[in-house]
Amino acid sequence: MCDNIMPFKIGLLVDKTIIFCYIMRKIIITFVKAQATTMATDEKRKQRLKKEGTLHPNPDRVRTDLLAKSPFFDANDLMQMKYEMLRSVSADQQPVAEAAHTFGLSRVAYYHAQKQYRKHGLAGLLPRRRGPKHPHKFTPEVRSFIDEQLTATDRRPDWNLLSKKIEDRFGIKVHPRSVERAVKKKKGSEP
Repeated sequence: MCDNIMPFKIGLLVDKTIIFCYIMRKIIITFVKAQATTMATDEKRKQRLKKEGTLHPNPDRVRTDLLAKSPFFDANDLMQMKYEMLRSVSADQQPVAEAAHTFGLSRVAYYHAQKQYRKHGLAGLLPRRRGPKHPHKFTPEVRSFIDEQLTATDRRPDWNLLSKKIEDRFGIKVHPRSVERAVKKKKGSEP
């Protein structure tokens, strides 16, 4: 009787081991896939933040407890870290130098963010486009000159030559591609 029970117990033990291994394998595969998905998602998010100009230059310097508390907080998101830095000073009464250090930024960055936030609200924390916001060299006189030159060439201009003529006449250095874009933009806005 015992002889019959022993193989059954060994077989049951083997079956349990196989089932356990199978379950562990499934768990490990699921975990690895989740990690790979998270890593791919993190990379896509970093690329998007970089494209938007809101990728934190030093996410490794961020030392806040918020990152461990919730996946919502992302050390790579510069705008979020600026906002949390401002909030920690105003709401939590944290000193400026300490808050700046906690969020991986400088005191200068704090004061700049504070000024922009007071002036523009949350949108002030977004990066601004640097440099001229519109083609400032194309005054009405320059545009009139360009129209004259286009008429004289039957609207088939040599952009390099036109750029040189603008420089000679007005003393303004304009890239040929800028002239071309200005003409095409004006052409697109005409009815």
